Amino acid sequence: MKNKLLSLLLLLLLPALLAAQSARLKRANEAMQDLDYMTAIVEYQQVLQREDLPEAKIGLAECYRKINDTENAEYWYGQIVRLPNTKPVNKLYYGMMLQANGKCDVARLWLKQYEKEAPDDARGQFLAKACDMEEELLTKNKGIYQINLLPCNSSFDDFGPSIVHGQLVFASDRDLGTAIKRTSMWTGNPFSDLYSTPLKTDVPGTIASARLDKFSSSVNTRFNEAAVCLAPDGQTLYFTRNNFDDGNTERSEEGLVKLNIFSARRNAAGAWSEVTRLPFNSAEYNSSHPSISPNGKRLYFASNRPGGFGGMDLYFSELNKGIWSAAINLGPTVNTEGNEIFPFIDPNGRLYFASNGHLGLGGLDLFYSTPKGDKDWNLPINLGAPLNSTHDDFGVCFGGDLSWGFFTSDRDGGAGRDDIYAFSKNAAPVEIYVFDSQTRKPISGAAVLNSLTSLTLTTSSDGIVAFDMRHAECADFSTAKKGYEAAVKTGCTGNEGAAHGQITRIEIGLNKLSNFSVQGMVFDMRDGFPANSAKLILTNDCGKTAHEPFQTGPDGRFKFKLDKNCCYTLRAVQDGFIAAVAEGICTKNLTQNPVFKVNLNLEPYRDAEGFIVEIPEKAAANTGPRYNELSGLYENPDGSPATFDLGDGLSVRDGILYDNGAPSQPGESTWERGSAGFLVNLYYDLNANAPNETSMPELKKLLKTLRQNPDFQVEIASHTDSRGSDAYNLELSQRRAENVVEWLVKQGIARERLSPHGYGESKLVNKCGNSVTCEESQHQLNRRTEFRIIGTSGISNSKPQAKPKTAPCDGCPF
Repeated sequence: MKNKLLSLLLLLLLPALLAAQSARLKRANEAMQDLDYMTAIVEYQQVLQREDLPEAKIGLAECYRKINDTENAEYWYGQIVRLPNTKPVNKLYYGMMLQANGKCDVARLWLKQYEKEAPDDARGQFLAKACDMEEELLTKNKGIYQINLLPCNSSFDDFGPSIVHGQLVFASDRDLGTAIKRTSMWTGNPFSDLYSTPLKTDVPGTIASARLDKFSSSVNTRFNEAAVCLAPDGQTLYFTRNNFDDGNTERSEEGLVKLNIFSARRNAAGAWSEVTRLPFNSAEYNSSHPSISPNGKRLYFASNRPGGFGGMDLYFSELNKGIWSAAINLGPTVNTEGNEIFPFIDPNGRLYFASNGHLGLGGLDLFYSTPKGDKDWNLPINLGAPLNSTHDDFGVCFGGDLSWGFFTSDRDGGAGRDDIYAFSKNAAPVEIYVFDSQTRKPISGAAVLNSLTSLTLTTSSDGIVAFDMRHAECADFSTAKKGYEAAVKTGCTGNEGAAHGQITRIEIGLNKLSNFSVQGMVFDMRDGFPANSAKLILTNDCGKTAHEPFQTGPDGRFKFKLDKNCCYTLRAVQDGFIAAVAEGICTKNLTQNPVFKVNLNLEPYRDAEGFIVEIPEKAAANTGPRYNELSGLYENPDGSPATFDLGDGLSVRDGILYDNGAPSQPGESTWERGSAGFLVNLYYDLNANAPNETSMPELKKLLKTLRQNPDFQVEIASHTDSRGSDAYNLELSQRRAENVVEWLVKQGIARERLSPHGYGESKLVNKCGNSVTCEESQHQLNRRTEFRIIGTSGISNSKPQAKPKTAPCDGCPF
């Protein structure tokens, strides 16, 4: 009975409970819209204690992200991304929280998922790549920067440092025990005011004491003030304040008091007065974090006004005849889908700012960009550690000679949440510009190795990699990029007395790897078909390593890439064949990338008794189609127009070269023929031991063939005509053969490869025997020396004749 009464009571109370839950969720959403995140967090937690509502989880995660509580935000986004039909942006935020908490391996997975689901948003790609480059960003400035936590920090937020008339000025929401307590709904802390403390004059970048003073009663109000900058004349101050002017607040249509930029003038007494709201402000959006250019004519600031690229973008306004112009966006090179805030312009015109949309270590990172013309910028460069960390790092400013300054970070080890750090560096900025030496265009993605640090950096889309080096220091920069020849260049920074902030620029031009190649086919001359399993050996004259030997397949085809400024020799070898050789394949002084076309013809020598190659010199030079420079056509040996296929889209039809079906101009491709076998005919004058002058080209061809076939063993067979006795002619022919051997040995051919044999008049080539009357030219045909291949690698194909005994020859030429 009691259980029935309890169930009935719960049923009666259910509508009231549902109404209370709905009202609580509504209050949470309204608090979030009013930027009252602390109240919204409490309301969302109470909702979730009673019911597992996805809407409350999403709101709670958003609140924690807005107040930069990355650990709680990570927890709740981790639940949201696993909800059905979760929005892609939740995966982005989850990855960002993981990265900020030092969990890059897991963050990378979620960021890559977001990149697939939202390809138009570069943040996923940048942040995932940042995880890949985490080590580089953490070590790029090792030993360059020294950072120190300032003693003036509190347990509250201290941020936005600036240097004004020898004092450090910054914002803080610390509670100094004032009677009237005003707190920010966003953080739950008091509103921020500007504070100042003197800087030491003898030690740059240090404060005189931890004592603080309120900056100026005319600048500070009961609302937020932060982020000041001083005009070059020292008489005008620009600062950020909630839209509160002359005692009145102006709210947006949403009922919020936005941030605006104001100016103040320094009066004769040194106090700040004449506070004025700048004309480009609006009650409907934020404008904050001003920074004035070195000439005082351009004011940079952050704003979330309509028409931007993301949340907060960077803008500038120009001063013309005392009037500030409408805001101009810095463009997509600087601005992203994320937030870009706290700009700072140094005296050299370099723009520093914080961003969570560019490639960084997590949270907000510090970047800089150099101007490109009047209004364009080069791709931002991450400053790296130790200025950047996996937490929020922002609000940098430089003092004096740009070798020291201050910045804000909420990294671990601080006094509170956001804290101010001082930094100093014993270094000069260095930029390496890598470009294509032919087109002069920048090369992105090139790896640059610093010989001093062994750190490899990667060039941006502008071809630039930036870092700091110690003064008076030199390093070798090895640069590599796929498709280009590697290059090394030495660069040095100036001494410490050189102007601080002056950039040392080192330009490195890379030459593209050549696209030169040689290709063609190897043919078996027995049947004219492609030669299978022929080995190709490519050598060069430039000291570079050529390709490993290559073996053809059934189609007989081959292709090799060639280096620049080299001449090559290509040999085709196969057991039972004379090597076929192509020479003169040269890429020297070539600016284009031609394809050398070479066909190689293998001539067999497999006869059991040895094979005497009997192809005259003239035929050997004309064994296939060649290009005729006079006619501009490819011709057969008989002079008729040739037709054949070269492969890879190249063909010759009726003497004309076609490239993928289109006629190609003569000389655009090169057709080379390999050397075929040849007959070495050495002719002698009557009774002479040495070949006559007309035979020397043939003798050199023999030398060339032996060099091209280093495993060949040959017989040097010498013959005489029929005049003289048989015995004399036998001895004379033997001396002739031996003299040829001696000449070849002097040219570097190993003696053991050569077998000299004299045959006398036993093998006449015509009918001019004993007692037969013949012309002298007919007798000369019989006075010859031939060679035949008798084996390879020490294995003979036929047994040479026994060497006859010879008697001294009086009067022989040699």
